[in-house]
Amino acid sequence: MHRWRIETLVLLIALVCALLPAPFLASWTNPLSLIVSVPAAPITHFGRAARDVLRPYQTPWAFDAPEAVALRSELELYKTLYAQASLDRELLERSLQAMRAMSARGGGPVRLVECSVIGIGLNAGNSKDAVLRVNAGSALGLQAGSPVFFDNDSIVGLVGTDVSSLGASVVPAHRLSGIAVRLVPAQFHDTDISRFPGAVLRPTGHGTWLADVASSVELTIGMTARLADERWPRIALGARLGEVIAVEPIEQAPLARRVEVRPIVAAEAIATVMIAVPEEAQ
Repeated sequence: MHRWRIETLVLLIALVCALLPAPFLASWTNPLSLIVSVPAAPITHFGRAARDVLRPYQTPWAFDAPEAVALRSELELYKTLYAQASLDRELLERSLQAMRAMSARGGGPVRLVECSVIGIGLNAGNSKDAVLRVNAGSALGLQAGSPVFFDNDSIVGLVGTDVSSLGASVVPAHRLSGIAVRLVPAQFHDTDISRFPGAVLRPTGHGTWLADVASSVELTIGMTARLADERWPRIALGARLGEVIAVEPIEQAPLARRVEVRPIVAAEAIATVMIAVPEEAQ
């Protein structure tokens, strides 16, 4: 009878301990577990050593096994395909955004043709005299004098006279002379662009333009040259053409300044352009 009471008491204590929260038990069960685990540690290590001898651990695949090599190659292929798809999506989204922006600008019945730069023709090895070749031509309506854009608001140049059925040349803007522009601050919110000084750009032969400007408006480095030449198609008016990189006084004309303008885009460094052609052109 006495033994039954002791066993019952032990079972009740065990049941109560099982119902207690773990943090409460850890404070006094951890030291007890060390008392048991320390003496058993040598036996445990011996058992692990015997297991390693009797059944050595083997990796599922050797690093240089054909199966492992094939899996790594396939993984890299899928990474490349994922990166390619991401870049394609980015390019398509940018193209659609550019087309929407240019279409919103109007400019008469024009159609936008996106094409790739497939080559650069150098004149006497001078990169400043480069002429671009694009993979679109008269079959898509391209004709000499069509304005060429990059990123919907920057002028690259004009389509040259060398236009074939499937290809055309593009004359970079820095080779064009007598371009009328307005010099405006890089960040301006005034809708009346006519109050900013005008200038006529002439090429220097070094990839930039020079212009003599007489205006009471202060000329500063960083101003943007926006196209204001009525001889260009209307869709090109107001687009960015260059950036002022130098302002110098003119000794013969104290009230005037000579500015140097650098193209907004380096024509020889771009891969895709957008060309505006008349809608009736076929």
